[in-house]
Amino acid sequence: MVFGVATLATAQMQDVVYLNNGSIIKGKIIEKTPAGAVKIETMCGSVFAYSGEQIQSMTTEKMTSIYGKKIVDLPKHIFGIRGGALFSKVSLGSFLDDASKKHLKTGFHIGGIYEVSLQNTNRWYFQTGLDFQYIRGKHTTVDELGFDDFWDDEPSDDNTILTKTKAMYIEIPAMFTCKVELGKNLLLCPAFGLAYNLGLTGKYTYEAPSEGEYETGNPFNEDGDYNPLFGRHCVSFKAALNFVIKRHCFIGCGVFAHPLFGDHWGLSATVGYNF
Repeated sequence: MVFGVATLATAQMQDVVYLNNGSIIKGKIIEKTPAGAVKIETMCGSVFAYSGEQIQSMTTEKMTSIYGKKIVDLPKHIFGIRGGALFSKVSLGSFLDDASKKHLKTGFHIGGIYEVSLQNTNRWYFQTGLDFQYIRGKHTTVDELGFDDFWDDEPSDDNTILTKTKAMYIEIPAMFTCKVELGKNLLLCPAFGLAYNLGLTGKYTYEAPSEGEYETGNPFNEDGDYNPLFGRHCVSFKAALNFVIKRHCFIGCGVFAHPLFGDHWGLSATVGYNF
């Protein structure tokens, strides 16, 4: 049903009445008689009536402007699919300290989007959808209890504590995007807004060789642990710079951050298709 609606979505159209005296009236025909008389309402709300003898011809055309503002040649409703890579540095709760080093890890995302125009000119859109995300994190730190500064110039692998994490999320964005025409077949679409993230499942591993410790667990703080690695529910800030080629092909990059849970942040590289 969703894709059927997307297929049927069309650009805004208007009626055009050509009069015998050379005048051209554009708007919406609200009444038409069998004798050929019509009533047409213009964009400013004025209504004009013409008899069949006054009319030379009638047609319909795409609207190119409203009140002098140019209309972007896009449908009111846009559906699309998206996918790509996520590069993130993930918050690891209070495991982090001054000696810790976070590593940029690669994950991925895939999902669908829905956009609805907020203006008659199809310039600003509200964007939402559903996105599946696989996020990975890693950090290393030196075990100070197992490191002898007198004998060792630098820590060995046995003195390094390693924490690895991974989590799967469902994201629901609530963003605003603007369509800026750079050419006949190219649109610049900057976007910004928020997103709600719901954690589905995940895992962490903790290795401290010098202390002989190794453990795995759930990173979502299910049991009231004061030291979660991921937030089960979190809100992120998002911004993106996207391009649409020939109305259908999508490519873009973005940044995201979870300020309400640690310092998890990252970058995204996305491709997609608009139906």
